[in-house]
Amino acid sequence: MSTTLFKHSVTNFYLLLFFIGLSVSSVVLDIRYSNSNYIRIIINDFLITPIQYLASTPSTFFSKFVEEKKTVEQLKQKIEELEKQNTAMKINLQRIDVLENEVSRLRSIKKQMDNNLKNIKIAQITQKDVIPNKKSVQINVGSNYKTKVGQTVMGVNGLLGQVVEVNVYSSKVLLITDNDSNVPAKIARTGQQIIIKGRSQDNLLEVSFLPSDSEVESGDLIITSGQANRFIPSLKIGRVVEVIRNEGERFSQVIIKPLEDADKVSEVILSADER
Repeated sequence: MSTTLFKHSVTNFYLLLFFIGLSVSSVVLDIRYSNSNYIRIIINDFLITPIQYLASTPSTFFSKFVEEKKTVEQLKQKIEELEKQNTAMKINLQRIDVLENEVSRLRSIKKQMDNNLKNIKIAQITQKDVIPNKKSVQINVGSNYKTKVGQTVMGVNGLLGQVVEVNVYSSKVLLITDNDSNVPAKIARTGQQIIIKGRSQDNLLEVSFLPSDSEVESGDLIITSGQANRFIPSLKIGRVVEVIRNEGERFSQVIIKPLEDADKVSEVILSADER
């Protein structure tokens, strides 16, 4: 074992002497011969540089391979992200189309309302409960002001009723809180179409046959739908105060409080819509 170590040490010693001699020779040649620099350049370019290149090639190749793999993964992630963004943009485009249709519909409603409310009349309530057993009022305008049956009557806060009888100097209005009153309406938040009935006993409104799975909750605003051209569309009617859902029942009962109380107003607004 010691003999092997001795042989290795001697070999290393001779190698050391060789490199020392080579270094000294190189220094001497540099001092004595200026052209020896070309020899060093040749050795560096044709011997040392190729060896360094060959030595570094595996490491460089591996580094480039790893870098390219990372780049490919990043490109894949970027492509997936762009595909998701593309899908989201397509969905948003569909929503934009829906919104454009909704804007067109609202503009149409606004135009209709502007036409209907262009020449409104202010009328005084002269008498209440003028129709036997009906929630009704009498106003001081009639055919002398071109009042017609079916015209919408409202207060500053919302819908009150509809003209049902016209005389020369007065008209009778059936209030929406009457039991026989039916108002085509919708839930403003969801757009669901409903029919509202009056409740004479407590001056409230209700939707008696609304499917139990309908999306409605307390506080929802109820507005006129304009269906059948019975009332001007998008007028406020009231807000939901209670939703009664009975387990096992197909329909819910929705209670609505009107935004306008006929018992507390003395003037009403009469639309000038032509029917």
